[in-house]
Amino acid sequence: MTKTMLAALAAFALARQSGAWRASLPAGVEVAEQGGRVTIRNAARVGADLWREGSRALSGTYTVRATLRKLGGRQHEGYGLIFGGSNLGTDSARYSYVMIRGDGGVLVKKRDGAATPVVRDWTSAAAVHPDDAQNRAENVLEVVVGPHEVAVHVNGTEVARVPAAELLTSGAVGLRVSHQMQVEVQGFEAGQR
Repeated sequence: MTKTMLAALAAFALARQSGAWRASLPAGVEVAEQGGRVTIRNAARVGADLWREGSRALSGTYTVRATLRKLGGRQHEGYGLIFGGSNLGTDSARYSYVMIRGDGGVLVKKRDGAATPVVRDWTSAAAVHPDDAQNRAENVLEVVVGPHEVAVHVNGTEVARVPAAELLTSGAVGLRVSHQMQVEVQGFEAGQR
C-alpha cells in the first residue's frame, strides 16, 4: 500500500448525517433546512433536543462536529451537541451534551429522564467566540469520544476533557438549543474514528 492509502485508512471519516430532523418539542420549535444549512428557532420556554430521524447510534470511538452560528437569543442561554442518546423525544430520554454560550462559557451535562446532573459546570474558555453587539457568534464545536475520555474542542482548541465513565457515550447524536434562541447549523457530521 502507498503512504497515501495508509494515511487515508488511518484517518477517520466523518459523515454528514441524513434524514429529517426531529425535535423533542413539536410545538415551538421550527427547523428549516436549505443548502446544507439547518436553521433552528426555539420559541418554546424550555430547551429542545434535535436529532436526525433514522440516524444510526454510535459507540466506541467517534467524533461529532458542527459549525454553530448563533443568530439570536440571550447571552447566557446555551446551544450545542448531544451524544450517547437513547429514547430521545420521550420523558425517559438519556444522553450527554456539551453547550456553549455567548459569554464564552462551556458546559458538560447529561440527562437521565428528568435528572440533569452537571458533569462540568459552566467554565469560561478563551476559544469560544463570544456574542457580538447583535448577540451573534460562530463557533465550531467538536466532541471526540474515546474509550476512556471525552474531549471537547471549540474552534480547534481543547476546552474540556472528561472521563468517559462520567457520561453516556453510546447512542444517537444531535443538537441541543436552549429556549428563545435561533441557531444555524452547518456541517453537522458524526462518525467512527
